Amino acid sequence: MKIVNCKLNYSGVRGQVAIVVLLISAMMLTLGLSMSKSETVEIKINANDELLKKAFDTAESGINFYLGTGGTNYSSPGNNSVADINVSKIGVGNSINFDEFVPAGSSESYWLVNHLDNGDIGTTYYAGVSVNVCNVGFTGSMEISYFYKNGANYNVARSGFNFGSKKVSGFTDTPPGCVNILTDNSPILLVVTPIINGGKFYIEATGGNIFSSQGENIVSEGKISTQASKKLSIRRRYKLPGFMVSGMMAEGKILSD
Repeated sequence: MKIVNCKLNYSGVRGQVAIVVLLISAMMLTLGLSMSKSETVEIKINANDELLKKAFDTAESGINFYLGTGGTNYSSPGNNSVADINVSKIGVGNSINFDEFVPAGSSESYWLVNHLDNGDIGTTYYAGVSVNVCNVGFTGSMEISYFYKNGANYNVARSGFNFGSKKVSGFTDTPPGCVNILTDNSPILLVVTPIINGGKFYIEATGGNIFSSQGENIVSEGKISTQASKKLSIRRRYKLPGFMVSGMMAEGKILSD
């Protein structure tokens, strides 16, 4: 019997195994790096969200600080964050446009007199003889209540206008655009109430006159060092006294509180 001497070539097998191991190791390393990067990004996003939330809370605290004290520089307890508050007047000029949609049955108010620092009505009245009340593509009807002071008495006069095909009985039919309201005596307030349809409205001064402030626009920017900042703004308009709210339901003379 002839014995054949066979030798197995293990070096080739070992080389293939090494290549497979290297490929698997590379894949595991790539996967591990990818997961690590994903976790790092997620942690960074969460940290940024937390900083923005703190900045927003600081901005909100800044507004409350201004409303409570009148101060315009707020620092949080521990001085970890600050808020810069900027205050500007609303509506000073020859027109007032809040650019807000007024639903039917709701009202928009425009002051024709100044206000004191404590919010009370002043004595500097709009100097024009009339005011133009305008609308933007309005097709409903409009009721205008004009409050004024005659001597020691407060009075209200009301007028109505139809701008569309649907009409309110007793109102004046008017083409789209503006209507002119006389502002004799000592003008206090104009209240515009849309009927049938809502719309956007604004008023214009006549004769080069200007309107008084309608309130304050408060912008507070909360800052967390140089890492994050957030702005928050509110519009605080002057409120109607109770006797004027009651006067909106009456015609003629009204009484003050």
